[in-house]
Amino acid sequence: MKMEFSNDDFETKLMLLYVLEQIEIPLTEQLILDICTTRNDWINYMECVSVFHDLLRDGFIYTIDDEQSKRCRYSLTVKGRSALSIYYEEVPEAVRGQISDFCKTNRMYFKRLQEYVADYTKNNDGSYMVILRIIESSSSEPMFEVKINLPSRADALHAVECWTSKAPSFYEFVYSNLIN
Repeated sequence: MKMEFSNDDFETKLMLLYVLEQIEIPLTEQLILDICTTRNDWINYMECVSVFHDLLRDGFIYTIDDEQSKRCRYSLTVKGRSALSIYYEEVPEAVRGQISDFCKTNRMYFKRLQEYVADYTKNNDGSYMVILRIIESSSSEPMFEVKINLPSRADALHAVECWTSKAPSFYEFVYSNLIN
């Protein structure tokens, strides 16, 4: 099987594929870049952006459109998994260990970031409509959604920032009070 990697980015492409394999969940481009460049120093940011788009263009990763969160997520294709299995040893063992450990430790955090979605828009009267959702991961459909009108952008931003950590307890509170 002929792989279509250029020699210049070969190891970098394999590292990015390895991250996607180890995290085991589709991620947004922003999260992939954040994992590889900001949270870890595995890949230079500009190189990561370039390699990501090369892998997408060449069919090693694919797009999953998520209409509810209005964000695309990405995962490995069969071709990507095959390339990784053939060239697995080309990713340095120390880097593989770092990637595996990071993904294992942080998988649920990144999953929650994508399941607990929050956004806001400015209303005509100057207030802000905040939409808080819990997305069902298997169907990408919202299993819970709340819209709340807030008086300022600062309040809206605060609500959006807090949603990821507070969504489970918020949902539990609403659910238990409706059922009991």
